[in-house]
Amino acid sequence: MKKTYLILAALVLTLMGLIFALAPNRYLAGFGAAISDLSLLNVIRSFGGFYLGLAAFLLLSSRKANLMDGAILSVALVMTGFLAGRTISLFADGLPNPKLWGSLVIELIFAAWGFGLVLKNKESQP
Repeated sequence: MKKTYLILAALVLTLMGLIFALAPNRYLAGFGAAISDLSLLNVIRSFGGFYLGLAAFLLLSSRKANLMDGAILSVALVMTGFLAGRTISLFADGLPNPKLWGSLVIELIFAAWGFGLVLKNKESQP
């Protein structure tokens, strides 16, 4: 189950990383937005690089038993961070485009699943 979790998380993060790094405006066009400011595009593309780096770590961790638990906790915490950011945005900015609710659901699933795996692992240890 841990390996499956890490591989699925890596696939999601790879997809988002590629989109943000290579085609941020194509992604934003789906929400009726575009960015022309080069500094903002640089920030978005750097987040794409972060996602790709984390995905690579998760794939490596899925093959190394000694890295799995830390990688799972990392994903759960990152997804919780995304959820916290979205919650702040709800209060600060209002309701987002309905298409973004899918991201929230995916993040919630990976956060809950990850913490569930962490707790299950903790309970099984003496």
